Amino acid sequence: MISKVFSVTNKKGGTAKTTSALNLAAALHTAGKRVLMIDNDHQGNLTAASGLTPAEQKYTLANLLLAAIDCPEDIDLHLHRTVLTIKKGLDLIPSNRRLTDAAARLQVMQLSQYSSCGNAERYCEQVMDSLFASLKGNYDYIIIDCGLQHELLTINALAAASDYCIIPVQAHFLASEGIPNVLDMVHSVQTRFNPKLQIAGILLTMYQSRPQLCQSVRESVGEIYGENFHVFERPIEYSIK
Repeated sequence: MISKVFSVTNKKGGTAKTTSALNLAAALHTAGKRVLMIDNDHQGNLTAASGLTPAEQKYTLANLLLAAIDCPEDIDLHLHRTVLTIKKGLDLIPSNRRLTDAAARLQVMQLSQYSSCGNAERYCEQVMDSLFASLKGNYDYIIIDCGLQHELLTINALAAASDYCIIPVQAHFLASEGIPNVLDMVHSVQTRFNPKLQIAGILLTMYQSRPQLCQSVRESVGEIYGENFHVFERPIEYSIK
């Protein structure tokens, strides 16, 4: 079994990244697929949305990244402690504010070109790669929810693991302005680290079918990006439920 890995990311807040990641994982799980969710955001929103309290999690993505930096040979041991079962066939690697510490270590590596393993070919942008050697054989899909801050964490998700990137965009005035920044980041990752990375598509969220503004944003995104990138035909409707 070789997992398909999707990162859900946008540099702009309020685009429903976590909601999209959670519901995509839930839908795949309902379809009978084995799914792992990874909370790659120090705010722990995906962890909270999965019914857990982020601050109470003793083992998180931060532990895995720090182990990958300092002692990658112990990754399997840490994975056993960190991966939580939400439902049978649906697992989660949680996160909380300790992920900020791991992000700081990645920044130190970036600034000093330091590698604790003494491997000059090992880049700070690819530390997360060592986590997936074991994970990819256990799941059909891995869904990574990326945060706004700590760009190196997002780059790690894209560079080290992802097959596809989904870009949620709120159907609201100026919300699509964040798309060029994400596209630039993805292009940089494709060029430097992960040529197989593809943009699965731009996903319009919080869409209201009646307001003219939402329809205008949808048309605008299609006109600007539709020739080069897939824009998902069906937007995600805004719903209190």
